[in-house]
Amino acid sequence: MSEKAIAAKQEVVNEIKEKIENAESVTLVGFDRMDVLEITDLRNKFRDANAEYKVYKNTMMRFAFEELGFGEITDELKGANALVFSNGDLVDGPKIAVDYRKEDDANKDKLTIKAGVVEGAFQNADQMIAIASLPAKEVLYSMLANVIQSPIRTLAGDLNNTVAKIALALDAVRTKAEEAGASDISAVAGNAVASEEKTAVEETIETEAPAAEDAPETEETQTEEVEEKTEETAEDAE
Repeated sequence: MSEKAIAAKQEVVNEIKEKIENAESVTLVGFDRMDVLEITDLRNKFRDANAEYKVYKNTMMRFAFEELGFGEITDELKGANALVFSNGDLVDGPKIAVDYRKEDDANKDKLTIKAGVVEGAFQNADQMIAIASLPAKEVLYSMLANVIQSPIRTLAGDLNNTVAKIALALDAVRTKAEEAGASDISAVAGNAVASEEKTAVEETIETEAPAAEDAPETEETQTEEVEEKTEETAEDAE
């Protein structure tokens, strides 16, 4: 093989590698039973979805995938194959392929989804079909934003309620200060605390102090009672 031919093939391999690296996703499809008109129609559908459908020789694709470290995909390089490069959203290419297969039962045999590469990782046929059912990236971002904003809105509501309660409490203290003619709100709060402590002490004294009528007899009282009894005895004896 001449150097010119080798250089031409290497140029094709480099082109495939560049497209794989720049695409959001790459889908390997087989089209053994499709005619020219059907392929043209399918290519237009991919183009409308910002995806590129391009046919390469299996040998060129094998070199490109192997050089990029995707050796797993080379086992699927049998028959007539094409690569679909999704240049917008990663689901665009796989989705068009899956939708085309659903249009007619015959299309399932005409177009085969074999494997792919998504965000630098190899995907088998089932995984590529599953990816085709995902919402577009913008929709996913919107869903994620709603999930994140929901607890934030709840937190904001709780904070607003807390701030409102604090404001009401401070307003009550301010009102007491104005009624007392005090200029320092902290003084009012301190007086209120002191008043509460004083009341508590007074209640404690009243509870613990014994009543006067229940007080025990003293020694002086007992002596007076003995003297009274002695005098009564003397009078009786006379």
